[in-house]
Amino acid sequence: MTFYIPEAELTVQFAVNLPNLTGEFDLVITSQYAKKPFALSAVVTASNDRYSQLVTVFPAGFGDEHKNGVYYWDLIDSTDASVERGLVKIITEPGGDMGTVSYDSGVETEHREADVYYRPNY
Repeated sequence: MTFYIPEAELTVQFAVNLPNLTGEFDLVITSQYAKKPFALSAVVTASNDRYSQLVTVFPAGFGDEHKNGVYYWDLIDSTDASVERGLVKIITEPGGDMGTVSYDSGVETEHREADVYYRPNY
């Protein structure tokens, strides 16, 4: 799935292979790099026996951020259960802040310094 999000149109409509959905869901998008999720509200606009269409609105300023890349997405229902997940490619109109997030591997010894011993020349 691909989301094109220009700052002029932050509303995105997408379809999932889930039949007969109704109501409102949370669309959780997680960066593959920084592993920091953000949640958006997704509302079902149309549904039939084959698929369902949902619409979500990204926050103001999102289209100008450098968020281009591939992200994990997860559709969460009201019971906090995942009903669909996958990968989404996000394309924006970069022009604002770089929005860089430092990578953290989660290992406490990530910045550990090693001792170096030199062998004398004989």
